Amino acid sequence: MKAWFGRLSLRYKLTLAALAVEAVMLALLIANGVGHTRDELQQQAERHARETGQALAGALLAPLAQRDDASVGEIVDALQRDGGLKMVAVRDSRERLVHRSGTEGTSADFRVTQPVTFAGQRYGEITLVLSGAFIAEARARYVRESLSIALAALLVTGVLLALATGGVIRRFEALTRASRRMAQGDLDVNLTGEGEDEIGQLIGTFNRMAESVRFNIDRARENEARFHAIADYTHDVEFWLSPEGKLLWINPSVERMLGHSVDECLDQMRFPADIIHPDDRGAAEVQLRLALRGTSGQGYAMRICRKDGGHFWVAVNWQPIHDANGVYQGIRASLHSIDDLKATEANLRLAIKELRTAESLQRSYLEETEQERARLVSLLSAMNLGILFVAPDGRVIYHNPVFGRIWMIEDTAELIGLPVHEVLTRSAATLAQPDHFSRHLRTVLETRGPSERYEIQMTDGRVITELDYPVRDREGRFIGHLWIYEDVTRERQTAERLVYLAERDALTGLYNRHRFQQELARIMLDSARQRMQCAVMFFDLDEFKTINDSYGHRAGDALLVRVAGEISALVRRNEVLARLGGDEFAILLPGLQDKEAETLADRVVHAIAQIPFRFEGQSLRVTTSLGIAYYPAHAVDADELVARADIAMYQAKGAGKNTWRVFRADSAADSEMRARLSWGERISNALDKGLFQLHFQGVYRADDGALSHLEALVRMVDDHDPRHLIMPVDFIQRAEKSGRILDIDRWVVHETIRLLAANPRIPSIAVNLSGRSLSEPSLPQTIGDELRDAGVNPSRLIFEITETAAVSDLQDAQRMIEALRQLGCGVCLDDFGVGFASFAYLKHLDVDTIKIDGIFIRDLPSDPDNQVFVRAMVGVALGLGKSVVAEYVEDGATLALLRQFGVDLVQGYYLDRPVAAHPALRADACTL
Repeated sequence: MKAWFGRLSLRYKLTLAALAVEAVMLALLIANGVGHTRDELQQQAERHARETGQALAGALLAPLAQRDDASVGEIVDALQRDGGLKMVAVRDSRERLVHRSGTEGTSADFRVTQPVTFAGQRYGEITLVLSGAFIAEARARYVRESLSIALAALLVTGVLLALATGGVIRRFEALTRASRRMAQGDLDVNLTGEGEDEIGQLIGTFNRMAESVRFNIDRARENEARFHAIADYTHDVEFWLSPEGKLLWINPSVERMLGHSVDECLDQMRFPADIIHPDDRGAAEVQLRLALRGTSGQGYAMRICRKDGGHFWVAVNWQPIHDANGVYQGIRASLHSIDDLKATEANLRLAIKELRTAESLQRSYLEETEQERARLVSLLSAMNLGILFVAPDGRVIYHNPVFGRIWMIEDTAELIGLPVHEVLTRSAATLAQPDHFSRHLRTVLETRGPSERYEIQMTDGRVITELDYPVRDREGRFIGHLWIYEDVTRERQTAERLVYLAERDALTGLYNRHRFQQELARIMLDSARQRMQCAVMFFDLDEFKTINDSYGHRAGDALLVRVAGEISALVRRNEVLARLGGDEFAILLPGLQDKEAETLADRVVHAIAQIPFRFEGQSLRVTTSLGIAYYPAHAVDADELVARADIAMYQAKGAGKNTWRVFRADSAADSEMRARLSWGERISNALDKGLFQLHFQGVYRADDGALSHLEALVRMVDDHDPRHLIMPVDFIQRAEKSGRILDIDRWVVHETIRLLAANPRIPSIAVNLSGRSLSEPSLPQTIGDELRDAGVNPSRLIFEITETAAVSDLQDAQRMIEALRQLGCGVCLDDFGVGFASFAYLKHLDVDTIKIDGIFIRDLPSDPDNQVFVRAMVGVALGLGKSVVAEYVEDGATLALLRQFGVDLVQGYYLDRPVAAHPALRADACTL
């Protein structure tokens, strides 16, 4: 019904409304008329009933008083029949029903009870029922007549209303159509019909309103265009949030900055919460809730996520929006990218951190530089080199105290800032060649490159070397000279001494075997070229071993020195006298004529026999046996010549000693020579058939007796009697002469490495390296390869090199020692102390350990001199940072003294003897 009514036009609505109002009014009038008519009829009916009751009471008074029931009945029946009563009932004074005529009435009928009294006496009562049907008939007739009139009135009213409202409705319809056109966007609306009446005024108002709307919309469009021109094309993201936080508007920059379209932001996203970085979202949402309360803010920094997954830093600015009436409409916010600013801040923080670090480092570097400068000054002051820094203009900017001492300049002299020429003029030292040095100085100052070592000879015999190095800064700019001066006088003397020791016997000062072999080769070459003969004399001291055993090694050494001195006086300058070892001596005689060799041999034999020698109050007499062999008469090469001279010496011994013999090629000599020369084949056979064995002797720590390492000692099984072992003293020297010592050394090294690899828990092992192996350049490479292939730690292998071998060829020894140490192996200098010259070259041999020669250890408790020597050697070795081993420890007293002297390691028969199956090969440690 409501919907139907809503679809009706205004004309019908007004007509229906008017008719409805009129119908309601007419209905009210009819209802009111019906009520008044009914009330009037009821009053009339009640009045008629009372009047009838009174009349009837008068008529029945007598019969009732007389109790004439029949008369009562006749009167009542007649009245009920003629009076239009529906029912009449009469009761006497005792309430007895006297007579009733008619039927009971309904609620619509009128009932009246009339008492019958007279003179205050009650004779009964009459009940009358008057029918009320006439009232309903009268009301129905009234309603029919009233409705007819109302319908006619309504009809007339509808026609009049339709006619009256037609013009009004048409004008309203025009307004409606105009409003619809405006609603549809047609603002060019202008209605006619303005007038003084209400609708005319409404039309005028509408026209003015339309014009105002057109004006305002034009302005709004202009403002919107300006707004979009500003907002849509700003570099930042601009958006509007409702008070509830709903996104109402956002500019297109969001797609460029975030990758999300405007529609995606408006329709699909919980903007801006969904684009905030998860790590910043919690704090940002708290800030957003505060902003939506109407606060303003700026510069809030957070990270925003792009659609592609990346993120960047933004600064958020916002302010509340209110309409013209001041009603809060939400907030307008902007997102301004500060990624570059954050990057700059990060870079700035990093730069500040780096700057602080650099500042800290600078302070640290300054402190370190100052400390380094102090250390450098201390180092330059402490070192034994003269240091002089010279500026590019030739003026001195620094010198250390040693420079003044080398040039003999007073310590109080102020040299800084002086030209270098003037500085050197203050020297108290005198140059041997001042002109040469002046030219050198000018050349060095003119050039800016390093110079060669320049030697300055002083008139006092000193030799000073000068080295010049250019000093440059980081950019390579030349900032001066560094001159280094060193007084090498002692080093030159030491070098000359080392050269002397390298080719001299440490005890006697004679040439050693190494120099003897060199001289032999040279003399034989000269003799072959000049077609002349030369000779080799071999001699040793008869019964020398007896003297050594009876009087000790000191007596033997003193005797050897005395013999060397006596024979040196007999040898000419072109002849060579050498000590080959022990008590063996040799003389080389070049360019011989006639019997010169025999003559010298006779003099040598007689001279030795005449030597007066006393030792500790005892007179000793010594003789010699001497053999001579000629080149080319007796041999064609050096080894054969030496072997035949050796045989000739034994021929002299066979002749009764104290005599000499020229090599005689008889059958006995040939047999002896073949026996001596056959050692080469025996050694080769032992190598081929595996007849060499390793025996091991322990080297123990002196302080607690714990095993430090083992020493491997080679033995050779006699091929004629396998139960007999040949000691090294019988074949090592012959192996060295024949060159097979190199093969023995390699075999010992190989077997030792194999044993170390097979038993990782056994101690380190020391092996002896011969003098011939020192000149083998490929040996360190071979050792290194075997160690790597076997997987053995090089520190478990120790090499012992005899002092004699090291001194015989110092350069080869230094190279070998350095190579072995680079491999990681330990190096021990064996037989140390045979001459105090050892101290001079010890600093040039970079060994880890020295082993004091047994001649100082054998009688140590009873020999005060040896105690002094051993104590001194231990002090020197420990001062140079080297450990000390003492061999030939044969009793407890010797061990106690060595512990007292500070010896690190001990070895000898008192501790254990060399055996093939040493206990340490089966256990990890062994103690005394």
